[in-house]
Amino acid sequence: MRPVTLFISNIAWDFVWQRHQTLAALFAGDSDVIFCELPGVRRVGVRDVGRILRRVAVLSRPTRPREPLPAGVRIVRPFVLPSTNPIFHALNRWLLRRFLRSELALAAGVDLVVNYSAARSAGELIERVPHRRLIYDCTDNWSAVVGIPPCLIPDEKRLLARADLTLVPSRRLEALHRGAARRIVRLPHGALVDRFLVPPKVRAADGSLTLLYYGHLHAQHLDFAAIEAVARARPTWRIILVGPVKTAHVFPANVELAGQQPHERLVEFVARADVLLLPYALNDYTRSVLPAKIYECLATGRPIVAAPLPELVEDFAAELEFAASPDEWVPAIERAAAADQAEARPRRIELAQANCWESRYRRVREFLAALP
Repeated sequence: MRPVTLFISNIAWDFVWQRHQTLAALFAGDSDVIFCELPGVRRVGVRDVGRILRRVAVLSRPTRPREPLPAGVRIVRPFVLPSTNPIFHALNRWLLRRFLRSELALAAGVDLVVNYSAARSAGELIERVPHRRLIYDCTDNWSAVVGIPPCLIPDEKRLLARADLTLVPSRRLEALHRGAARRIVRLPHGALVDRFLVPPKVRAADGSLTLLYYGHLHAQHLDFAAIEAVARARPTWRIILVGPVKTAHVFPANVELAGQQPHERLVEFVARADVLLLPYALNDYTRSVLPAKIYECLATGRPIVAAPLPELVEDFAAELEFAASPDEWVPAIERAAAADQAEARPRRIELAQANCWESRYRRVREFLAALP
């Protein structure tokens, strides 16, 4: 009988593909994975009625992801409320007891829990599912997220103290949690390199450029002003933004909103791009971020222009051009596009291959094996 691993995720399987789904798919090679989707932690208001109704509709339908699931992965979506206040906490305790009565595989216990959520409902689920090991894979600085409930930070501290192992992708998150975590290790994001290998791009004869950003469009971490400044300064350039729109914004006509795409299809958009963009806003939240896509971008071999996030400056200064304000982006893009890429391209790809997700997964296995 194969071991069972429970992934507790704060994003849906069908959302933008990232660390959560990648590690779950890799763990499914060695164990049966139950991927449990829990709602987010932002406080609920009147404006969220539509979002709540959409989630109720999703939960009322059979679980059918947009894309085929990897072998060994099963998705569960317990009906629980956002963990934002004492009334919802009490209701969630009852709802989770009811959920586990129907989920016999979880009620019987699992070998490993990999948790991404600091929500009270995640803690309740961990408490009720017998398990041998607990990993807290902490990818966000929750203290810098706008709209979180007051209980989240003390709940996360209890989780850090309880987890057998806490993983973080960035130095700042490691420094932030080292005092509270029982055991903490920095594990940067990786790349599914084969999905991003493309031939070199031939530049347009008129010198126009196609620029690409992919990921969800959210004002908390994306610099909309920088994107708009580039679009207005160079109307002959094409900017493609691939991903779900979380914060509405009216862009100039030369900005294409391509919507969310399957991870396997991102290479089609990369093939059209001359330069890749990482136009992050600079704030308390993003200063703890290592962009999940950095090694994917390197795997393309394309030139990359990024905001000077601390992790990117620390580790990738030789491979990236940086722009710190809206008026710096056009010159940085032009420098990146004009530079000789003959030597840089194989170097970037080699760096991505050395940091593939398969090697990251082996490291996680090593960390688990080393636990007392």
